[in-house]
Amino acid sequence: MDGRLDELAACPLYSTAAIVLPDRTTGLLRQLEQSMEYGVLATLKPSGFRVGADEGRPDLIAAVEHHLGWVNRPGGWDVNLTRTGDGWVAEVGPLSWMRRFGRLERLPWSTTPLVAEVLVRLAKVHKDHRVLDPFCGTGTILLAVRRREPTAHVVGADHDPRAIAMAQRNTTGSVHLTRGKAEALPFPPGSVDRIVTNLPFGKQVGSHRANRTLYPAVLAEIDRVLAIDGRAVLLTEDKRLLREAIDHQKALKVIRQRLLRYNGATPTAYVLTRTRRASK
Repeated sequence: MDGRLDELAACPLYSTAAIVLPDRTTGLLRQLEQSMEYGVLATLKPSGFRVGADEGRPDLIAAVEHHLGWVNRPGGWDVNLTRTGDGWVAEVGPLSWMRRFGRLERLPWSTTPLVAEVLVRLAKVHKDHRVLDPFCGTGTILLAVRRREPTAHVVGADHDPRAIAMAQRNTTGSVHLTRGKAEALPFPPGSVDRIVTNLPFGKQVGSHRANRTLYPAVLAEIDRVLAIDGRAVLLTEDKRLLREAIDHQKALKVIRQRLLRYNGATPTAYVLTRTRRASK
């Protein structure tokens, strides 16, 4: 990228920014010096670093401290030096996802901030839209909606009181949260413009057997509460089961799907709208 770093920091669709470095310490130091002179590090002016690899760690720490004057600060680093297959990379702390999104309370199955951003973009949220996540968990998707469209009326629902409590702290009161089941939503018919959610995959949460009942019930509720021109974005790894439920339900249709890959998972995001017959 050749441009302003604040624009890069504002873009939520990447996990971290890093400088690719040579394998040898001399080349590594030279590359960092060049970045400090006219590259990304010249703008950020780092002072603290860490070495996130065991191989050659003490020698590299000493070399960086001596040549660059940085402080070895594992708990508050600006640059994280870590090994890759071909050498090293310097992860730039202020541009990493944790710095940009803040520290969130999470459960093991919580949606990652980057995945949430992708789902919300697929939903095409507009001004004053009413947006619902019926499996909101700790609120990651709700926060992504709020970042994407500050005027949206954002609502999260979940049956787990622990998740709702975490979502309340993560969202700091910026959204409306309610405890309830996705197959029995406490909302009037046609009252929601966009539904964006990460369905239970049937692995860490629920089971494939439970999804056989859950998915059709959830789709029936989506059909009930979704506005005539509404759109739903559903993420799952239980793909065949969801497609079967959609085909059987017939009121909604898939207009787009996107395969995602993260943390060893390969779920698909399905974008749904009403069928022509259901819209009449």
